Formats: sequence, C-alpha cells, structure tokens
Amino acid sequence: MKRFSRFPALLLAVVLFLLPGRISASRAETAQDLTSRCTFSWSRKSARNTGVLYDGDYLRYWQAEKAKYNWLEVHLPEGETCSGVQIKWAEINRNWCVEIQKNGEWVPAGGYEADYLTTWTPLPDVTAFRVASHNRVANYLRINELRVMSAGETPPDIQIWEPTWEKADLLVVVGHPDDEYIFLGAVIPYYGAERGKKVLVAYITESSTARRTELLDGLWTAGQRIYPLIGRFHDRYSLSLETVYQRLGKNKTRNYMIELFRHYKPEVVVTQDINGEYGHGVHKLCADTVINALKKAADPKAEKKSAKQYGTWNVPKCYIHLYDQSQIIFDWRNLSLSAFGGRSAYDVASDAWHCHLSQQRTEYEVYMDGPYNSQVFGLYRSLVGPDIRHDDFFENLPED
Repeated sequence: MKRFSRFPALLLAVVLFLLPGRISASRAETAQDLTSRCTFSWSRKSARNTGVLYDGDYLRYWQAEKAKYNWLEVHLPEGETCSGVQIKWAEINRNWCVEIQKNGEWVPAGGYEADYLTTWTPLPDVTAFRVASHNRVANYLRINELRVMSAGETPPDIQIWEPTWEKADLLVVVGHPDDEYIFLGAVIPYYGAERGKKVLVAYITESSTARRTELLDGLWTAGQRIYPLIGRFHDRYSLSLETVYQRLGKNKTRNYMIELFRHYKPEVVVTQDINGEYGHGVHKLCADTVINALKKAADPKAEKKSAKQYGTWNVPKCYIHLYDQSQIIFDWRNLSLSAFGGRSAYDVASDAWHCHLSQQRTEYEVYMDGPYNSQVFGLYRSLVGPDIRHDDFFENLPED
C-alpha cells in the first residue's frame, strides 16, 4: 500500500515538471558570460592579444588593423547559443556594426545608434558573429571589453542604455567622473531610481576612456539607465578659477551650460561647491557656470544660437553643495532605498563610487561628515518660494 500511495504524488511531480510554466522557468535562467570560452579570428595585421577583451582592465584594449573594413570574428563554444554582446569601446566609433552569417555572407544585425561607449546588441540563437567597422577612410577598431552572453535572461549588470531625456527633472552638474558620489553622495540613486525623477547627469570634463567607462559602470550601479552628458572639455588642474577659465575657455564653458539648461529644461539643478570643495578650479567652474547660466538661459539675447535652437529657460530651483543658505541636510546612512532592496542610500552611493577603479588608491570617499559632507546642500535660487520643510529638492514644485 505504501508503494501505491506514493504513485499519485510522483505522477503529480512529473506533470508539474512538464507544465509550460515549468518549461518557461527553465528557459528563464540567467545568461552566462561565455567570452573566455569563445574562439576569435580577425582581419589581417590586427592584434592577437584577445585576452584583453575580458580581463577587466580598462587601460588596455584590443585593436584591429587600420583599414576601411576591419573585424573581429567570434565563435561561441560548441553547443552554446548567444543572447547578445556587450561592447565597451576604447573610443567612439560611428561606423561599427555586428554582423551575422546568412547564406554564406556576413550581414549587419545591429550597430551604431548613438555615441555610446558601452553598447548592447541582442543576438538571439546566434553561434558566431563579427564586430566590424566600415569606414570611408582607413580607421582602427578598438574594443576595451567584450561580454558574449549565452542564451537566457539578460543579467542586471549588462548595460542597456536609453537615450538622454529631452526634458529633465533634475540636472546634476559635476566636474569629473566620481565627483557625483564623493561630494553629492546619493543624490543620483535617491532621486532617480528611488523617487522616479528624470535625472540627467552632466560632466564638464571628458576625462580618459578608462574613467568614462568607469563613469558608466558607476551610474548603472546607482540605478541610472539614461545615458549621461559627457563634456567636451579637458581637465585642467588649478586652484584658480580664472586659470581654469583661461585654459578651458570662459565663453565656451559658460555657453555650454546655458545650452544645457535650454535644451533639457530642468526643474532643479544641483552642482558642486562654489569654493570647489577642497579648492579645485574645475569644481569652482561647475558652480560658476551654473550661476551664470541661471541668469542668462532665460535671456534671448544671451548665447543666441542655443536660444534659437531650444528657446529660453528659467530654472525654477538650484542647489549648491555646502552652500550656507536654506540648507537641506540628508541622512544618507539611514535613508533606506526600496529600489535597491532596502539598502541605505550611502551604501548604494559607495558601491557606485567603487566602480571608479582607477581612483581607489586615492584618499577620496563618499564624504559623510567633515568639510566636504555630501549630505549638505543649500538653496541658491528658487522661483517657487522658500523651502519650509528643508528635506527635498522638489519642495514647492508640482508633482507629476
């Protein structure tokens, strides 16, 4: 009797295993990184050090020959199929595509859409593909990192960037990659992923390829999915604002900020300390260009080119790090973010900061106290009345 009493349970288990839902669940396994198991070939005279494609070192890259058409061919391990490929480029390439074979020929299956340094191309059920560059003139093909993903659900650390907002709720203006966490703490994850605001991050300096790639890793970790604005200006270290202006161009940097305000029409702008935190000239330039743009972005006579293209814009509110008037003091350590599983805002910001691997030997951190406290912001400007609660950048602004 005991033998037969087990049979219905066994039968039920078999039926449940074969149900469509069970089959779907098995197919929904997370895709795995197959890159180190793939085999590679390449156009002639290209680099042979394909190990740099998956070594995690952003200071090294793989390079194809300089040619009008060059390529890197990837074959997946036997028995595996692809879901897609993540490419972290060593430089912007506007003529690339991913090719697959059809009827014996290589044909495009995806490629350049915008100036993104990190891209994702879906390649369902593909067993081989090429990353190719088509140029009218001879050019290089330079790839920093490659992640070839197996069939399955795309893991959350794969970066699938979305186009920049046309209209931002919050514009975060910083000098360098990593300033957004060191000095502004958890502003990005709190207002973006947690509060659902349209957060747009703008960097004054363009920095190196490695630091720009770290920048994207950090923003992704902080919950950003909208591609940032990476400035066109080279970093120039000086403690003097005027010296930095001379080196970067005073009119160019100021007009750039005016254009950002008019183009993206933020409700709130937040930026770095007027005194540059520890005195860095580019940090000072951030605050100074923001203050100048607050005055001029609404004036049709100022920087007429962007006024004609985007119209004018009067930013309703602006907060500046450490500004001593009408302050908001956040509590990043005790602010729990449900968008990140209940982790503290500080922990999320710290994780994002640690994505900046090239800066980990410095003495910087996400400052939680002392003279650079990332929790302290002052209301520099409001067109919607004074803050009363002193707990929210969006106080007195209409909710969506």
